[in-house]
Amino acid sequence: MLRILPTVLIRSYTRGMPHITAGAMIAIIVMTAHLVLAQSKMTPTVPGTPGDPVWQGIVRLGDGRAFVTDGGFAIDAAIARPATLPERELPGKVLQDYFNAAHKDECHLSELTAAATGKTYSTPTGIAVNATYVNYLRRILPARTVRLRTTSPSQPVIIIFDGKAVGVLMPVKQ
Repeated sequence: MLRILPTVLIRSYTRGMPHITAGAMIAIIVMTAHLVLAQSKMTPTVPGTPGDPVWQGIVRLGDGRAFVTDGGFAIDAAIARPATLPERELPGKVLQDYFNAAHKDECHLSELTAAATGKTYSTPTGIAVNATYVNYLRRILPARTVRLRTTSPSQPVIIIFDGKAVGVLMPVKQ
């Protein structure tokens, strides 16, 4: 009996090592799928797409405001007024950091120049922004009170309405 016991333990141990039980496998698949879905990237609206952005996430800031985003554009939900808020929640730190960053240029929406393709607009300093986002802003906000704060073609553009940061959009690479 002493001789069989070590063999059985070793056999069970080595047999169990390369195999995972069905329950453990299901648990691993479910956890992995959850992580993959949570990490999946959003698809920003393609420049020049007609209609409104498709909101894919919500960002809550420490000041209580909530922003809806499509991954390339975020705007205060109180201004956007979507029919329903997206379920996917994203951390607000990055958005807050964008709002707090220094910006060297500012322009009105009326100062933007449309590209020949109709897909983008350019700021007076040459930063290209998505026409779909600009057209959306023009439709939901009085254009004369909206300003865009910019730094460089690789930095986010901050949307200012009545002196307050109410959104951010990513510039379009040229």
